[in-house]
Amino acid sequence: MVKKATRLARFAEAVEDQPVVVGLDVHKKTYSVALFSSQDGQVESYTCPAGEAALAAQLSGLGCSIEHIVYETGPTGFALARTLMAAGFKVSVIAASRIPRGYAAAAKNDRLDAVKLATYFARGLLHSVAIPTVEQEGYRALVRRRKRVAESRGKIKQKIKGFLLASGIGEPQSIQKWSLAASADLSALDMPPEHRMSLASMVREYLFLLSEDKMLRAEIRTATKRMHAERFAHLTSVVGVGETAASNFLAELFSPERFNRPEEVTSYLGLAPVVSQSGGSQARARIRPVGQKRLRGILIEAAWQWTWRDPEAKELYNRHFAKHGIGQKAIVAVARKLAIKLWRMAVEIPPVSMEGAARGAWSG
Repeated sequence: MVKKATRLARFAEAVEDQPVVVGLDVHKKTYSVALFSSQDGQVESYTCPAGEAALAAQLSGLGCSIEHIVYETGPTGFALARTLMAAGFKVSVIAASRIPRGYAAAAKNDRLDAVKLATYFARGLLHSVAIPTVEQEGYRALVRRRKRVAESRGKIKQKIKGFLLASGIGEPQSIQKWSLAASADLSALDMPPEHRMSLASMVREYLFLLSEDKMLRAEIRTATKRMHAERFAHLTSVVGVGETAASNFLAELFSPERFNRPEEVTSYLGLAPVVSQSGGSQARARIRPVGQKRLRGILIEAAWQWTWRDPEAKELYNRHFAKHGIGQKAIVAVARKLAIKLWRMAVEIPPVSMEGAARGAWSG
């Protein structure tokens, strides 16, 4: 401990007032910290126990002119970034998928990763992601949880149908559209005891997920009303955009005013076309499957609804379909247009800041 303090004191004395970039390799139990002087290239590093407030106090007491602190996205989330920002530091959380990586095999450990983050950031090679507030993160977690529950509900429906098919048991009519009578009809089916126990377990799982989905929908409505009432009403005025599409759009973008151009929005969502051309070959455009996969799928579903019910969207779809002859390309173009439309509508309404709005939703 004494040696580490001595090394850090020597580093602070050597760099004096030079700007220092701090790179962090963040884990559940430890932080690897790298200090990089962008003027003379001096580097010092150390490892410390994980602790957001303790690290903020430690960096504040180093005696260096800390210009910026960076760490990459990961399971530890944004709590560390918010703590450091509250302590007065400039912080960037770096998109892990966009950190430059060499082709050749190279040494790798936590210290080297921290050094790489600091040096790459000082050279302008890294892309940061937006840091949500606690309220924005809570709302997004709520919306994402509801989507995962809905996906699980769809899977258990398929498992029940598959089980009946494999067991040679006919499906009751009520599970074609999963009406309210479905669970009772499934329980009333004539089958061997062992089959009945397996089916009963799946039906209980289905009913649990159905109950969770209903509860989460109510929680999301409450949170949306408190945090995004005007924006939500504005977005759902678009034909084909329902509460699921609107709440997911607001949750995943969380600060739509941070985007300056439509191209930034479509790139963030993974709906921006990427043109590929080499030599005299014909240019080809495709979307790069990056960004917000959850929201992209929901927007494409909403784009179909928009196309069926809005003449402008229908004309756009037909124009792209006539050009390519591929329905998937045409609907992606419509989804891209829809995303831009929703973004522009969202930024027309100023954000509402309400202390504890998302937290209040948890209590119903």
